[in-house]
Amino acid sequence: MGKFAVILPAAGRSSRFKDEYYKKPYAPLAGKAVWLHSAERFLQRNDVAQVLIVIAPGDRESFNFKFGSNVAILGIDVVQGGAERFDSVAAALARVKPEVEFVCIHDAARPCLADVWIDDVFRAAEKSGAAILAIPVSATLKRVGSDRKIQETVARDGLWEAQTPQVFRRDLLMEAHARRGDLAATMR
Repeated sequence: MGKFAVILPAAGRSSRFKDEYYKKPYAPLAGKAVWLHSAERFLQRNDVAQVLIVIAPGDRESFNFKFGSNVAILGIDVVQGGAERFDSVAAALARVKPEVEFVCIHDAARPCLADVWIDDVFRAAEKSGAAILAIPVSATLKRVGSDRKIQETVARDGLWEAQTPQVFRRDLLMEAHARRGDLAATMR
C-alpha cells in the first residue's frame, strides 16, 4: 500500500490566469482539464494511497457536472476548500487516510511534472521528513524602493524558486497546521 497522499489545491480564484471562461485548473489542455493531467501524474504510482482535489465551494455544482464521472472512476476524493490556501489544505488534511505517512501538496494547475522529479522529492522527504521541488534562481533580481527606483541588484547565491510538489511527513504537517491555527487565533 502507498504511504503518500496527494492534495491538489484547486480552490483559488485564478486571478492571474485572466481567462473569462475557465479557472486555470479547469482549462482544457490536450483534450482534458489541466487538473486531470496533474492528478494522473500521481494516480498510477504504487506509493500513492490517496489523491484529493480541493475545490472552491462555488465550483462544486459545475465541478460535479463536468468531472463527477472522472472523480468516481479514478477514485479521487473531492474536498471543499476554504478562504485561503492554508484553510483548503487543512480541509484536505483532515480527510487523509489514517495509514498515510507522508502528504504531498501539488498545485492542480501545474501539470508539467516529470516522474523523476516526483521520485526525487518523495525520496528526499522520506530521508529528511520534508522536501520541496525547487529550481535555482537564474534571473537578475532587483530590489526597488517605494519610489520604484532600483536600490540594488540582489545576489542569486543561495536563492531557489519554490515549486510543487511539496512533501511532508504527515505528523510534521499536522503540527505546523496546528501551530499556525493557534497563532492565528491569538492574533484575532
